[in-house]
Amino acid sequence: MSLVHLSVIIPARNEERLIEQTVHYALLACQHFSNEWIDDDDQRPRTWELMVVDNASTDRTRERLQRYEVHGEIVVVHLDRLGAAGARNEGRLHARGKILVFIDADTMIPHDCLARVAEHCYQREHVAGITSLGQLDGGIRARAWWSFWNHVRRLPLARAKAMPAFMFCTSETFDRFGPFDERVAIGEEWPILAGLYRNCSRNFVYDRTIIVKSSSRRMDYGAFGYTRTLIKYVWAILHYQGRVHYTDTIR
Repeated sequence: MSLVHLSVIIPARNEERLIEQTVHYALLACQHFSNEWIDDDDQRPRTWELMVVDNASTDRTRERLQRYEVHGEIVVVHLDRLGAAGARNEGRLHARGKILVFIDADTMIPHDCLARVAEHCYQREHVAGITSLGQLDGGIRARAWWSFWNHVRRLPLARAKAMPAFMFCTSETFDRFGPFDERVAIGEEWPILAGLYRNCSRNFVYDRTIIVKSSSRRMDYGAFGYTRTLIKYVWAILHYQGRVHYTDTIR
């Protein structure tokens, strides 16, 4: 079995509206990574795989993925056990890459994003990290929302290194600090990101020059969405029960 240098894992449940766009941007970034990074041993492009974990979708998510799967551009893994954390963990079980990149199904990444991740892992000795988040949709409130959290994540606190719309780690780091915590509905990434930051912060990177764009739909849904979501996030940060009893169906 040939070595895979980078595995991209996208958990998806009922994401028919955005999944094709997310996969399209991820494929462009994978191809750019392959063009930019050459294996030192045989001078061939470094390899990648793109995996979507279909988390028991009941809409047309599977149908949307078929044309990519038929052409061998992606691998689709089906998981009936519900939960974003479990879907990410399932992706890890199937992934063969030295670097694991986790992308939410409503998050679009720039074309050079994965090449930059590889630079962190191969040249700068970073073993896990996050990037800035920007707005995919919404107006001034959405812009202010993502700007606020981007500043929060600069704080020198382990739990501030959170929100896994886009995150990466080496497979060794995942196996050491992971998996994602399937007992909680939010903050499931803390064992990995916060765990590494507590143990060796110099190997963690928050690259604010990379901006991935994520949907603001969870906040735009319903009255006072931004306020309600902020309160739930604060509760989750302060209390374990807030992470378990997080009620929003849109993550």
